Amino acid sequence: NAINAELIQELLAQLDQTEKDDSIRGIILTGSDGVFSAGLDIISLYDKDREYMQSFWVLFSDLLLRLYSYPKIIFSAISGHSPAGGTVLSIMTDYRIMSRGNFLIGLNEVAVGLSMPIGIGKVFQSLLGERIAEKMTLMGELVNPEKAELIGLVDEIVDSQELLERTVLTMEKWFKLPPDKQIQSKLSLRKNIINLMKKSANEENDEFLKSWFSDECRLAMKGIINKLSKK
Repeated sequence: NAINAELIQELLAQLDQTEKDDSIRGIILTGSDGVFSAGLDIISLYDKDREYMQSFWVLFSDLLLRLYSYPKIIFSAISGHSPAGGTVLSIMTDYRIMSRGNFLIGLNEVAVGLSMPIGIGKVFQSLLGERIAEKMTLMGELVNPEKAELIGLVDEIVDSQELLERTVLTMEKWFKLPPDKQIQSKLSLRKNIINLMKKSANEENDEFLKSWFSDECRLAMKGIINKLSKK
């Protein structure tokens, strides 16, 4: 589940289809055992030009805003490692349950030469609190499931074989509440950040491109690609 344009388009199409289906009240995002999402698909994106990456970031920003303001319940069943973009996807959802194990989760953008986008940073702060979010961001820190639960990055951790069952059971408890009032309340609580995400889109796009094509980021990404190619 490395994040590329094709994956984003598939997710957006599914979100559009599900929104129109009144028989579906909720969505669960999950991945294969051991990996929820590896983040941005660096291998396929590394050689893309500025025009392509500008379009890509607009598409990715659209997905994040769609998830964060979605008019139905969305849970993340985090099935394993979830660095960078994987964490970004999960924090846009309403509830996060993670598999217990030797996994890492967090926003390590700074460690690979990228700066924290405004909207993503605000969502991160809303979950962890300003100081913890700031320290983790500036250090590019990845944490294990136990610490992620302790600081509020995930809501629960469970054994991997129980992950989907627990996620479904928890979602069914949410469904006992009036759905319209539930969604209205969610959108009301998130209104300021949603508006910020919309207003800062152009600024975030420019900053992302600047970071993506910086020498620091190119060097870090090349190192990651070299490591992956040796596996």
